[in-house]
Amino acid sequence: MKLLHAHNSPYGRRALLAARFSGLDIQELDVSKDPEARSVLVAAGPSAKIPGLLLDDGTCLCETLIIGRHIDALAPNKLTDHSPEQLEIEGIASVLMDAIYKRSKERLAEDGVPSPTVLKTETDRINRCHDALEARLSGQSAAFNLATIAAVSALGYANWRGADDNWRKGRDGLSAWYDAMMQNKDVAESAPVF
Repeated sequence: MKLLHAHNSPYGRRALLAARFSGLDIQELDVSKDPEARSVLVAAGPSAKIPGLLLDDGTCLCETLIIGRHIDALAPNKLTDHSPEQLEIEGIASVLMDAIYKRSKERLAEDGVPSPTVLKTETDRINRCHDALEARLSGQSAAFNLATIAAVSALGYANWRGADDNWRKGRDGLSAWYDAMMQNKDVAESAPVF
């Protein structure tokens, strides 16, 4: 299998960390560093989105959640227990990533005039997600599963694309949890560069 990802994509980071913690032998291709890898991604499937998991039979899986579930199904090191608690955290982290992405795109509106309504809606959603992650991850250990991988990836993305939100302020438990997760070599190496 080949995982096509881009270093600063939080979606790609989630798939990359799932691949690394799974115990599977998955080749990693960073399309941001290898132009030929981008061509492979485009040729493999209609989405041409990051991440893409190219299976040995030529099938290309797209969408982070699907890739994570497929990796987990094959993994000797299981990445989820399918508990409501893990699914809830993974869902909140997914919403956080999407809200940060949407707000970032809105700030770069083609006409130069971002919608105040969209900016407020997404900023409020981002803050609610940060609060929810604080409530759920504060005091938790640095364990690696699809939920915590999603959360650490979303918070890393928030550091890059949402630094003005200052998610750490007033969220000491979440901040401590994030710092503990960042002690892992793979997590630290995969953090966005900005």
